[in-house]
Amino acid sequence: MAHNQLTIVSVHGHTDGSATLPSIIRSMRELPGSKGLLISPAKPINIPDNIEWKQCFPFDYRGYSTFIMHCLHEYIVTDYCLIVQDDGWVLDGNNWRDEYYTYDYIGGITHAGLVGNTLHLGFDWTNHKDPILVLNGGFSLRSKRFLEAPSKLGIVQTYNEEIHLWNEDIQLTGIYKGILQNYDIRFAPEDVAKEFAVEYFAPGYNDKINLDELVGIHGQSRKLVSKYCVEFSANAFGEKRLAEFLQNKGYKIKWM
Repeated sequence: MAHNQLTIVSVHGHTDGSATLPSIIRSMRELPGSKGLLISPAKPINIPDNIEWKQCFPFDYRGYSTFIMHCLHEYIVTDYCLIVQDDGWVLDGNNWRDEYYTYDYIGGITHAGLVGNTLHLGFDWTNHKDPILVLNGGFSLRSKRFLEAPSKLGIVQTYNEEIHLWNEDIQLTGIYKGILQNYDIRFAPEDVAKEFAVEYFAPGYNDKINLDELVGIHGQSRKLVSKYCVEFSANAFGEKRLAEFLQNKGYKIKWM
């Protein structure tokens, strides 16, 4: 499959973004025809020629969410973008399905979910009826139409002292999901999201997920530090299984 209308992008507001280059490079290789883009305040000296660099002003963690919600669309010229980070990248491009391009947003199921107006973390939402599942933003496919929607519709970040509620994926796939759906924005359903990527492994929810069928992963407990090396910072539930899987795929594993 050719991915000529896909930009693989990483956004860093506090460094030159060089730490994300392995994820961009690996993901581009897995999705032939895709374009590479790094957005950061300074240009890395080691950026490959086939990855475009565009400058942004420095911003903090909360500023990142604002940038993704209201600025990223100005940097993307293709029909879709795939957001990657140093802790989120494409594992196997052969698992990509044509139908993914029929959605405006796909991300793995996160540990966060909304029950009414209350945010539940650590997969606590599994104990409640009819939660709104937050789809991962750190490794996510988004249409250009989706990127433009918050600004066109006048959506602004909901202010809250709780840092989690500032996260753009909680805002866009949780708090404002209903509003976006009213304008025909298509979010991937739960079964598609679970096969697309995984964040963390919740006992009884996705611990039996087939790693061989995933497109990608994202989680702060692991980072792709070079083309074939992954650093794990926490041996949480399922992480040992993931590390063994990656090792069998040719990655070198380091426990920090």
